[in-house]
Amino acid sequence: MICLKFCKICERKSQGIHFGVSSCRACAAFFRRRAGSDLIEKSCMSSRCGVDFFMCKPCRLKKCYEVGMDERKFQHDRDVISSTQIPRSFDKFVGRPQFVHFCDPNAPTTSKFIDLSFLVQKGEQIIKSGPSWSPHSDKGPLHRLANFHNVFEKMPRNMATNSTFSGGDCSDCWEYYFLTTATWLTNFDEFQKLSHPIKMKILFGIWHMWGRMDKLASTALARRRSQLSTKSEIAQSNGLFLDVDKLQLDVTWLCNYSLEEVEFFIDGFRNWDLMETVQMFIDLDPTPIELNYMLAQMSFYYAGNRFQGEILEIMERFQEILSDDLHDYYVNERNMSNYSSRLCRLMKINNAVQESVRKRRSKTEIAKTLNIFTAEFSHPEMFFDTGF
Repeated sequence: MICLKFCKICERKSQGIHFGVSSCRACAAFFRRRAGSDLIEKSCMSSRCGVDFFMCKPCRLKKCYEVGMDERKFQHDRDVISSTQIPRSFDKFVGRPQFVHFCDPNAPTTSKFIDLSFLVQKGEQIIKSGPSWSPHSDKGPLHRLANFHNVFEKMPRNMATNSTFSGGDCSDCWEYYFLTTATWLTNFDEFQKLSHPIKMKILFGIWHMWGRMDKLASTALARRRSQLSTKSEIAQSNGLFLDVDKLQLDVTWLCNYSLEEVEFFIDGFRNWDLMETVQMFIDLDPTPIELNYMLAQMSFYYAGNRFQGEILEIMERFQEILSDDLHDYYVNERNMSNYSSRLCRLMKINNAVQESVRKRRSKTEIAKTLNIFTAEFSHPEMFFDTGF
């Protein structure tokens, strides 16, 4: 078979016939990971697409199919990759036959212990200390929450860019969102009335959900300010933004596999499924009061469904209080007697975030069953539904 000189996808130097098409190793590896995924249904994600060989993932996958790539045409005897590294099929990946999978529960799986005790203690101190300022008595709970968390004021205009993401970077994000959520909760009077164990259980349950919504709000704001040049960039209210399409993710602290091998299980890190939700956020342009209602409603609804029982009753009461306060805000401050359509748009975003978490649960369960992630956490209950 004659091999063309250039890759049919990116036009760089070809390195063999891959999936029936002359291509480079990078495009072949990309097609192997993404073939059959929902990327094919997505629209272009970058204004730089097509410039200097750069293509966003949806466009790259479409180009692979357009030039004739077919996952059924993998050739072990001709593909350059196969001469040095045969891509792992499912049975090779888990080290067991494809049809029957045996799990030894006594087999050692932990390669690294991640101690979160000091972070938890800091969160407990914040919860016990309560709010650091005295709120005005004539303001409702949403105003008090918004006075603490106003992403429109907090996020700096000059953010720091990060092109690599290590275990240390990941722990920095955990610390920021865990402690910020703890402080935010102390500004809700009804939360302050709860027992300390219940407070901590709620904090453990919602901090990562709170963080997801904060990232959406920060990313939407950064786009409105034209701080982000492509749709693959996301922002955080601590002043960091990441280009998830170019991000080099270090997973050595998490497992014994390469990023390419475990990307299926941790793709939620890149938040591709929420990129369209960012545009919904931009179009909605919520006020600080609305944003804090979204943060609270989503977090409390999630906690109630996760824990049930007493916490479910508490979370339903919290949501009722905040819904009444939002009604007063719309009617008395914004003179909106009919706000149902706007409220529906708020809830549509919240539901999208909740759905993205539910979709990832099956991947997390598979990863746990196969012992793919070898890191062990001192407080694993904190990481339920986080993907680890």
